[in-house]
Amino acid sequence: MIVGHARMKLTAMLNSVTPGSNVKVREIYSSYLVIAGAVCLLLGIGNWTVGAIESTKYQSLLHKTARTGLEDSYRSFQELDHQKNEEVLRRINEDREKYNAARVKLNFFYVVLTGGRVLFLLGAMLTFWSMIRLIRRDAQMKLRRIAGLTD
Repeated sequence: MIVGHARMKLTAMLNSVTPGSNVKVREIYSSYLVIAGAVCLLLGIGNWTVGAIESTKYQSLLHKTARTGLEDSYRSFQELDHQKNEEVLRRINEDREKYNAARVKLNFFYVVLTGGRVLFLLGAMLTFWSMIRLIRRDAQMKLRRIAGLTD
């Protein structure tokens, strides 16, 4: 009889404590760890997206301007005067410059892509860890209230 009465009293206390003690939105946005995690997530998603789009763009440009083999064949031309040499080599040099520029930009966007992935993972872990921390703190507060009500 005493056990049944204590169980009903504990159930009533849990029902009275539980609705008002959920993790509140204010606790979430006032936590620096949650905010830092969310910022890292957003920056990571942005960098990952930009890196993926731009690296695809420059990879296709790189394939279009791939070396044609003409770079070394100009040496087999007979010696012409200076002006005609420049006309023959102009297209080869322009293609080589486009290729080198595309390769440099592709390398940069690979770094952006990798950085975006790292930021995303860091933000996800930080947000997950801080949410677990908030939930644990809320559960501990509930247990303290329950313990305080039963004493």
